[in-house]
Amino acid sequence: MPGKSKARGPEPSPLPQHVLPTESIHPAPADISDLTVVETPRDLRRDLHTFIAYVRERNIKRAVRGNLLPKADLVRLAKLLAIDEVINDDQGETRAPWIHFIDQVALGLGLVAYDTTGVYAGYSSTEKSYPNNYMTVVETAYRRFLALPLAEQERQLLDYLIQDRRLDPYDIPTNEFYAADIFGRLDRFSPWGSATGIMKKLQFAPVRRFLLEILARCPTDVWFSTASLIAYLKARHPHFLIPPGQIKDAGGKVAPRFSCFNETVGNPYDRGEPIPEDAPDAFERIEGRYVERFLEGVPLLLGYVDVAYGENPNPHHFPSRGVLRAFRVKGRLLRSLRGQIAEPSVTVQPNLEIYVQAEIYPARVLAELAPLADVVSSDVATILKLRREKVAAALVQDERLNVVKYLEELSDRELPQNVVRELREWGDLSGRFTLYTGFALWEGEQPDRSAAEVGALIVEEISPQMRLVRSAETLYERLEQAALMPIWIKHKEDGFAAVPEDARSVFRGQTPVRTPQPTAPPTVEVQREVQMTLHFPSEEVWERVRRALADARCAITADRNLRTITYMRRYEPQIMAVFETLAPVYRLQILDLA
Repeated sequence: MPGKSKARGPEPSPLPQHVLPTESIHPAPADISDLTVVETPRDLRRDLHTFIAYVRERNIKRAVRGNLLPKADLVRLAKLLAIDEVINDDQGETRAPWIHFIDQVALGLGLVAYDTTGVYAGYSSTEKSYPNNYMTVVETAYRRFLALPLAEQERQLLDYLIQDRRLDPYDIPTNEFYAADIFGRLDRFSPWGSATGIMKKLQFAPVRRFLLEILARCPTDVWFSTASLIAYLKARHPHFLIPPGQIKDAGGKVAPRFSCFNETVGNPYDRGEPIPEDAPDAFERIEGRYVERFLEGVPLLLGYVDVAYGENPNPHHFPSRGVLRAFRVKGRLLRSLRGQIAEPSVTVQPNLEIYVQAEIYPARVLAELAPLADVVSSDVATILKLRREKVAAALVQDERLNVVKYLEELSDRELPQNVVRELREWGDLSGRFTLYTGFALWEGEQPDRSAAEVGALIVEEISPQMRLVRSAETLYERLEQAALMPIWIKHKEDGFAAVPEDARSVFRGQTPVRTPQPTAPPTVEVQREVQMTLHFPSEEVWERVRRALADARCAITADRNLRTITYMRRYEPQIMAVFETLAPVYRLQILDLA
């Protein structure tokens, strides 16, 4: 608002534009033999989609005080995400830092919604309350996000994480100087004096993007010294963070530039002394500290870099300096900045397994395959296995679904013929039955005096004596009230229960057995085919051979647990031809088992 602008002072000035180098940047190599290496401990993208799936399935009411997730949901989410970060603090509140962070990211991306404004319960209230604050998934936004290419999903996630977070344009943003990121280990500057000086003018989003571009020009998978990167920035881009020139406060007076950067000795909670602007090592003491804390922030969180920590060379000086001593850039950083994250690669194997390989978590593909297959393992590649029951149920739900055509469009290669044959057989099976869950079968005549009570429970009338109904408990109670002496037979998951002998039911009728007339036995031709099974001594050899056979499109069945590959004997010449191509790698000698 204009009036507010005059009262609060000038708006922050933009960061000066820097000319990025076109050539590669080569900081000094680092020896990490005595350092503690830290890689990204969590997959933010996978956990984000898992969190949203959990919210979709539950009716979550957030806490009235603090607007946090309830303890029960935190515990369930921690188990679902395989983390042990649930903490009970001194006030009896349960906290899970990573889950709270995922919660904020989902909200920031607009994928979930809940009240963040709150109300004051009364005049004496010092904190806002959030009554009846239910959390929901914004389905249209989430579907739109899933439909985006992986490169665009990554861009939106990165844009959110590097943006300045202010309550309004005049508030000091949360930044690496004062707040640690979710995986941050380093201590921070005291916020004393941060309301004055240069801090009001800084915009950190362009600073973070600039540093990411600098890192992207470093060779990948090589450990570099953090000190040498700071030296490079001091020599080539001394104003990447703090622009030159004087700054003035709202009254027009020249303000101390570095009054918001205080160092202390002995006690980290002391006010300390500001860093002199003309100190020869002022860049290392301010911008250098920022670079260290930036590296353990967004780049580490997204898996763009690994970092290595050493001992604090000056343990009595605060904040620490020179502790994050080395970093290693991953190739994913450059591909992310250039929008070159590839779409998932999907391969259907003859043993009905589906291999999904992607650089970042392929949520859309996995969500589409979930109704057809179960996840076997999730690591560098996600492995799923097609299930007959799931495919049949999916075909019942959608008669227009063509599973073979869908997998052919999704897969990078032609589907194995045995998989096509299996899927077509499963499709024929789905046409023979309709699967109902959560319903009951009501056999018997429907009396007039109970029609009004039980008519609303009938879903479908199969015959005058047979109906499909919902809520078997309610039906049984109402039939008993009508003195009709119903019998309720509860079936188990693994089979049907027997109908009592004294019950009248069409399911107790017996078909008369006729004595067959003696006839000459017919001649039946039975074809025989020999199946060969190869047992491999290690998973490494098994995987190498399996890939070679899959690339050659050999009809095989592979079992990872048993380390076996099975094929029909008529395919043995083709199998042996593939083995010959592996001669430079393995000298495969086949021995027959006794």
